[in-house]
Amino acid sequence: MGTERFDAVVVGAGGMGSAALYHLARRGVRACAVERFAVAHDRGSSHGDTRIIRKAYMEHPDYVPLLHRAYALWEELEGEGRGELFARVGLLVAGDPATEAMRGQAACYREHDLPHETLDATALAARYPDVALPADWSAFYDPFGGFLRVEDCVRRHADLAKAHGAVIYEGEQMRSWRGEGEGVVVETERRRLLADRLVLAAGAWAAPELRRLGIAVQVVRKVQLWYRGRGVERYVPGAMTCFYIADGEDGFYGFPALEPWGLKLAEHNVSHDIVDDPLRLNRALAPEDEPRILDFLARFFPALKPERSKHAVCMYSLTPDQHFILDIHPECPAVVLGAGFSGHGFKFAPVVGEILAELALEGQTWQSIEFLRLSRFEHRR
Repeated sequence: MGTERFDAVVVGAGGMGSAALYHLARRGVRACAVERFAVAHDRGSSHGDTRIIRKAYMEHPDYVPLLHRAYALWEELEGEGRGELFARVGLLVAGDPATEAMRGQAACYREHDLPHETLDATALAARYPDVALPADWSAFYDPFGGFLRVEDCVRRHADLAKAHGAVIYEGEQMRSWRGEGEGVVVETERRRLLADRLVLAAGAWAAPELRRLGIAVQVVRKVQLWYRGRGVERYVPGAMTCFYIADGEDGFYGFPALEPWGLKLAEHNVSHDIVDDPLRLNRALAPEDEPRILDFLARFFPALKPERSKHAVCMYSLTPDQHFILDIHPECPAVVLGAGFSGHGFKFAPVVGEILAELALEGQTWQSIEFLRLSRFEHRR
């Protein structure tokens, strides 16, 4: 086993790891990433063609400043390469005003001056005639909303990181890491890596380390489904935006119908389909995966006679409060953690990458991330 020396090692080159590698490399840091699979693989959490991006944030208003920076960085990333990454098609958020999602969205708009429209039943019916929503529901339209082309985003970060001098070891598993002196030693199947800093951004594979630190992270299986069929043309971009519909306390999200697979949608609810081993994730479509989606389509998208064209399975890594973890490792100051993105993290990838790079190189970040630090869990340990 050979030994190599780097300023920084990133473990995981998915959505967050590829962004961290890019931000390290563009600062002139000699950096590498260790990726168990291939860049833009479908084994983790950053795949499935598209992810929603939005500025108004029902989960917590403190995410909005991070989103301002994320939007700027996505634009920079688009400008550095060829091909669209961010499709600005808008976002409809609808539901009973009493639901947690709608209350959270309203609270975010009260706290942050973000352009939006509030739509009543009449306006909803006029704008989206092929979406059937109850008359007592309301909705918000986010003109900043849209979707990211998820695999293209990962590839762009990875390609530009390499263009800045980074190395990516694909198909290579980290076996162990340990602090040594003021740095770290990372051992993979093929090499020993010595580095000043280590960024752990391994998605679902980070759960055991977080549990060891006393954080009850759960990894759950999530299914994404695509449909074509008669009537799908009524839900193409222009006629339809991205959407999040709060059906009671259940949440469903989706995207306008795109070629070649059609309308994509999924449940966002916390799943009870616990994943004990990410390598043994059931990627087949199970009998219980589709009925609720088909019921949702029948009630809210009645013009579509759905014919399933594709499915994909990914994972959410859920923290106890469903907020991210961005911090320096409490036992080893040479290690930075980026984990627990809880099914809503991908849109933040470039700013998370920037924060991880700043924490690794400077021990601090100029972004406001106190609500995402490990200290919030101290009372639970």
